[in-house]
Parts: sequence; C-alpha cells; structure tokens
Amino acid sequence: MEEFKLLKINDQSVIDSRDVAKMTGKQHKHLMRDIRKYIKDISTSPNLDPSIFFIQDSYQDAKGEIRDCYLLTKEGCEFVANKMTGQKGNLFTAQYVFLFNKYQEMQQKQLNQALSIEELNLRNRELDFKERWLGEMEAQNANKRAELLIKLANHSTKAPLRNDLLNEAMNQLMLPVVGEKAFPAGVIADELGVSAYTIGIWGQRLGLKAPKGMANRFGYWKDNRYYYNELAVQSFYEHQAAIVDDEF
Repeated sequence: MEEFKLLKINDQSVIDSRDVAKMTGKQHKHLMRDIRKYIKDISTSPNLDPSIFFIQDSYQDAKGEIRDCYLLTKEGCEFVANKMTGQKGNLFTAQYVFLFNKYQEMQQKQLNQALSIEELNLRNRELDFKERWLGEMEAQNANKRAELLIKLANHSTKAPLRNDLLNEAMNQLMLPVVGEKAFPAGVIADELGVSAYTIGIWGQRLGLKAPKGMANRFGYWKDNRYYYNELAVQSFYEHQAAIVDDEF
C-alpha cells in the first residue's frame, strides 16, 4: 500500500492533487478537470473563496516540464469525497481523514512535549530559587551568629576567651550566596581605572562593605581584606562615572 503524506503550506496542511488522484483511483488529468469545474462553481458565490478548498500549484515532471496541480485542504478533500460514491469514495474518505487526524495528533504531541519542557524548566527555576533562598537564609543566620560572637569578644577582658570567640566567629561567617566569584578592591580598581582606596570609600558609601570582620550579601572579610562579589561589582559599574570623577 502506497504511503501518502501531508504537505505544509502557509501553516496549512494540504494533499497534492497527484496523491489525491491515486487515492481516488482517478487519472490526474481527470481530477484536475473536476477541480477546475468545482472552482468555477464555487467562484459564482461572493461568500466563498475557492482557495479554502483548492490551492493552485505546479510541479516539474520527469521531462523537466512544468505542470499544473492543486493542493487540497481538508475541506477540499471533503468536497471531492462528497462527489464520490461506493467503495472508492469510502476508501478515499478513510485515507484523508486518517492523514489529517494523524497530523493533528502529531502536532498535539509536539505541543504537549513543548509544554512539558516549559513546565520542567519552570519547576527547575522554582527549585533553584528555593535553593538560593535557603542558602541565603543559612548565610544570614550564620553571619548573625558570627556578629554576636564578635560583640561578645569585644566585651571580653580575657585574651584567650576573646580569641576563641573571634575564631568561632570566623568559622561561622559564610560567603554570601549571591555571586560565585569574589574580588578584592585592587582588582575592581584596576578595571575602573581608580585606586583601591577609592573603591574602599565607595564601597562604604554604597553600603556594599560589611563592618570589619563581618559579611553581607555583597561580600565578606578575610585576613583583613574585604572581598566583593559580582553583585557588588555590578553596583560599582553602575556608579562608575561618579567614582572616576571622585578620583580626580
């Protein structure tokens, strides 16, 4: 049994009249004659457009000559089927209905797959957000504990206890979740063409720099040096003009 396929033109599914001729058991020239008559009859009505049923097209035959053909929409196939009776008409109806339904099922399957992928991406984004949020909360709680330990250390008069508290505070400090990279003031200064001192001043002005020994969502202290994350660097770039002007 010969396999027939739908064609796609202007987002519309159609069947070549040569295939329709084979499906109906007609010679193509006879089917073309019938279609031209159908188009002539349809054209007499101002409310009907023949292209809804039959779309004029052409093809190149084995001799290289250009021949006329038509592309039949589902409505066009229904039109032809309504003119047929008996077994041939039933077989043609069964074939074109199967082709169009099969194409619709395939389109729906692709749509469902696309929706599934989008839903999966949305779920992944939600999980990523929740993971980041939980990480941020963990970092904030750890840094609050570190802040409390530092305050206790500052009020301690005994050096061993003060050192123990400060060491525990440093262990509690967590790198902020926002941004995976960290940059010292000198690196940012080189990028903006200013001094590290100016970056330090503007880090305080913009509220990016945490108190000594502390950490926040923009960076953290380590070995008496403050490290800014990518979120802080973005803020520096947003104020680049003012920072450069301040340098000079």
